[in-house]
Amino acid sequence: MLKLSVDELVEINDFYNGTSKVTITYAKGNTVLLELYDGGDIEEFVLSRRDLIMVLRNFYVEDICDIVHSAVHGSIDVKVDRSSEHYPVQISVEDGHKYYCNLEELKYINDIIDFQKQMLS
Repeated sequence: MLKLSVDELVEINDFYNGTSKVTITYAKGNTVLLELYDGGDIEEFVLSRRDLIMVLRNFYVEDICDIVHSAVHGSIDVKVDRSSEHYPVQISVEDGHKYYCNLEELKYINDIIDFQKQMLS
């Protein structure tokens, strides 16, 4: 199966938020076909079930923004449990909300936080 980057998943999540119709076809195993309709155009994406869950939860657009904002203007607490395969990272923000992600997503988030902090300096 094709392994999508976090950048690609952010784009899919953003496109998902602007669609008028969504079709999800579950295949055997860990594969899902996500069809997004917008103004007559159909975009198809093959995702893992985990990636689909994260897109449907709006993790890549909304949650990452919340985490970055909290880190830049306050603080976050990050815990890593390497025994968890799909969600080994727990990020807690100041209001007590907890987000769960993987190590690749954590790296992506940390890169954005570092960039935003540099822009404010």
